Amino acid sequence: MADYRVNLDIFAGPLDLLLHLVRKEEVDIYDIPIAKITDQYIGYIEILKSFDIDLAGDFLVMAATLMQIKSAMLLPPAEPDSDLLDGQADDLADPRKELIRQLLEYKKFKDAANLLSDAAASQRERFPRPDSIIEDINPDPEPQIDIDHVSVWDLLEAFGSLMQATGADRAMRHIKDDTPIDLYQIEILHRLQEEGPTSFERIFESKPNRVVMIGLFLALLELIREKLVFAKQSAPLSSINLRPLTDEPAEEAVQKAILALVEPEKAKLHPTKRIEEPPIPIVELSPKSESAIRSQKPGEGTVELTKDHTPQAAD
Repeated sequence: MADYRVNLDIFAGPLDLLLHLVRKEEVDIYDIPIAKITDQYIGYIEILKSFDIDLAGDFLVMAATLMQIKSAMLLPPAEPDSDLLDGQADDLADPRKELIRQLLEYKKFKDAANLLSDAAASQRERFPRPDSIIEDINPDPEPQIDIDHVSVWDLLEAFGSLMQATGADRAMRHIKDDTPIDLYQIEILHRLQEEGPTSFERIFESKPNRVVMIGLFLALLELIREKLVFAKQSAPLSSINLRPLTDEPAEEAVQKAILALVEPEKAKLHPTKRIEEPPIPIVELSPKSESAIRSQKPGEGTVELTKDHTPQAAD
């Protein structure tokens, strides 16, 4: 199966990200806080790597430029050489000047592009008047989500926060687990016998990794299929409760269940001792008793049966 790759062509490039950070800080372009902007810029590059490592490389040039400007601003200002032109002397005095010029030029074109986009969107909402008036117009249209003012970088920042909150940005390592399923079965059954009925969720609490959780889940399915564990859900979407169906030692019960699958004839000689539910007594009513119960009205008390199944009014 081919790998899925996220198409990031909507990113306008390094200058677009830099302009987004400047606007986010709400500072004037002529007074860019290089140190803070540089740190944020590098943070965005780390998020970009999770999308496309090749795309992140396009932004490294700008990151290197920001680091160079940051280093130059930390150094004491150099004495201007009399042989330098005025523009070159200004660049030495403020290393940000060339970067600011590029940002202003980029901002001019981006604002023009946004203006054209808004004009096109406004034009799309204009329609010619129909020949007849449409009566069934919904007076309360469904509210729409306004995403006109949400940039790609806002979404990227939200994605980075989500990755950090869920731990998805942590390095994944391959875990090999050769634990047999029957050992997980013994663990679950023994726990139910010792602690009593419990919920489905508690079986998986404090487990180290997904591999162990998958093994426990498969083992639980086997226990239910082998009728060693009973699962019950009282209502849709409610918690699933588990209880054991045998009081035999967990290891013996599981081994007998496995033997029943491999050698069913031999397993019949040593059946698993299961916990039986107490039977519900069934009482046959005489016609006279049945008629008395049916004729009873609400609020008149109850009718009890004597040993010979004849009706008798309760006190």
